[in-house]
Amino acid sequence: MTAFPSAVEATLGGALLRGMPTRTTDLMEAFQIGTIGAIAAAGGCKISSWSVDDGIDVTLTHTLNGHRVPLDIQLKSTTNGWNTSRSAISVQMRRKRYDELRSLNTGIPAILIVMDLPANQDDWAEVTPPVTTLRHALYWSSLRGNSPHPGDGEKVTVSVPNARVFDDHILCQIMARIRAGGQP
Repeated sequence: MTAFPSAVEATLGGALLRGMPTRTTDLMEAFQIGTIGAIAAAGGCKISSWSVDDGIDVTLTHTLNGHRVPLDIQLKSTTNGWNTSRSAISVQMRRKRYDELRSLNTGIPAILIVMDLPANQDDWAEVTPPVTTLRHALYWSSLRGNSPHPGDGEKVTVSVPNARVFDDHILCQIMARIRAGGQP
């Protein structure tokens, strides 16, 4: 593809050129963080992101009656992670991150959120006023207390059932369980 010779051609239906074509996974993560931010806002939570990735991409904080409840989140995105029956979506992650998320010795509860995105970036978002449509789905899992992953490779595959949809209602339920002294 070539760049538009003028802004006029760009507005008259020329080929759309998205930026950073070699950085798709980074863009998937940015899209996921934006989506998590929207869900957090709908659930009454504050989102904090970290400039250094130590296995936690964002922390959500739910404040009610002056009491703050944090939840750490590891994000993963995929465009083709479904098993053949579409009953679970899988992603690969570093064994070290898996072991950290399954640890019983964490101060802040943590979950894994997997985003299923269309393979074509053109299909991620569509704005047709008054509606903005984001084509994705989020699935969550708490790995706390999981068994060690078999094998000794650096990467492990983690599957999340399709029934574990992550939205603002689930987020509020998770925060209520944590607030009551439980786990996500």
